[in-house]
Amino acid sequence: MSEIAGQVSASLELVVEKYYDDLLLFIGRRCGSDVVAEEIVQETWVRAKNAPVTIPENPRAYVFRIARNLLADHYRRHHNSPETFGRLTHLSVPSTHEGLPGIVEIDLAPSQEDVAAAQQELRIISQTVEALPAKCRQVFLMYRGEELSMREISERLDVSVKTVENHIRKAMLECRRSLQKAHADN
Repeated sequence: MSEIAGQVSASLELVVEKYYDDLLLFIGRRCGSDVVAEEIVQETWVRAKNAPVTIPENPRAYVFRIARNLLADHYRRHHNSPETFGRLTHLSVPSTHEGLPGIVEIDLAPSQEDVAAAQQELRIISQTVEALPAKCRQVFLMYRGEELSMREISERLDVSVKTVENHIRKAMLECRRSLQKAHADN
């Protein structure tokens, strides 16, 4: 086990927390948005939390790879049309090998445990968003719910883009803290 892995407890989420600022800088430089960077790093923490308990040889590199992959996923989601890349629950692939069935089905649907965990996290986030100050909640819901750009929100609410960024940052940090607290209590 590497020196870093020896210094960090048996949880990858602690690795993300330890390198949180470095991850923000790393992703922020690649995407050019502090808000997107925070979203990606928050999702990195969630993925690390749900990862197997074994610490890889280089946990820092591992969480940076998770973040980089999530950023790539973010770009694919936001730069491809939903009609072309819809959410699949089954993938059928024709088989070209003799003796094998003509169709191989791969089930990509989440397990019941994954669905239950996601529903619990959604409840936590919903409660957190409801508890936000009114303006912060409004901005966050416009950004995440209505998928408006920060510029569109700033124009609609007659505030600066920086103010919109600050509200979104605050909301995301509160969501992250709530999820951390909920996971620590379990």
